[in-house]
Amino acid sequence: MTWLVRSNSGLTSELLVVKRKRDYLSESEFLAHCAVHRRLAAAGGPVPALPESPPENPVRGPDGALYEIWTWVPGRAVDVGSPNDLRGMGAALAEFHLLADGALDGVDLDPKEPHDRFAKARFHFPLLAEGLGARGAGQHRELVARWTAAHRASEGSALPPAVLHGDPCPENVLVTDSGRAVLLDLDDVHPGPAVSDLAWSLTRVGAVVPAGDGFRDDWDAPAVTAVLDGYRSRRPLSDAEYEALPHWIVASLCCAASDQLYDYGWKIPTDALPAECERVLALAEPGRLPVPTS
Repeated sequence: MTWLVRSNSGLTSELLVVKRKRDYLSESEFLAHCAVHRRLAAAGGPVPALPESPPENPVRGPDGALYEIWTWVPGRAVDVGSPNDLRGMGAALAEFHLLADGALDGVDLDPKEPHDRFAKARFHFPLLAEGLGARGAGQHRELVARWTAAHRASEGSALPPAVLHGDPCPENVLVTDSGRAVLLDLDDVHPGPAVSDLAWSLTRVGAVVPAGDGFRDDWDAPAVTAVLDGYRSRRPLSDAEYEALPHWIVASLCCAASDQLYDYGWKIPTDALPAECERVLALAEPGRLPVPTS
């Protein structure tokens, strides 16, 4: 992000956020994300506002790259130790899903990489066994088989389609001065079941160590409950979504493990890897999951 002060008729100025298209996005994807952002902002959704005066988003910079411009919103980061902040985060995600219904109508969102976390999990989960012995590898295979079967069984259930944020974690949420939570960084917007977004939020606040690398020894149940309560206060879950949510939590946990252990090199020292893998395995066990009840 780049901050920009723009003069308005020489009398006043406004602070704007200029966001460059990331290299992994195609131009069509970026245009689609800008269109979704524009529609959500116009509907009063939980996203940063767009400038009231031109330029129209997106804009092409002198470097030839595409940019999106937001109105700067005063606020602060989410305090992951605050139940109120976490409830606000959950509520903002639910509002996003509700307002985004139909936001892709007429928008050509053609992702160049798969977003489905179950597809990613089937790839990432076995990688964690690298840090374990034969027992760990066998435990992984058993979990993969169990949860893949459960997911396939739940695929027959009607999960309402939604427009997903893609990465609704505390780092991508701003609590405004008025106390409202808004979602930042719409670089991963894509269609899918709402429980995918919700499961990712629950995993990030409940399983990953805040402001650090690695995983908790056990789920932070109060944090998970706060996000879930905030979400359900705006958008109640269906029976099918309750049934599917634990499976998506495990898929999210697998993807989070890949982020924590593998992305951009090894974040975890090699000698600490076995212990971290054991934590991931333990958190994924059905008896340990923070499974909500309808």
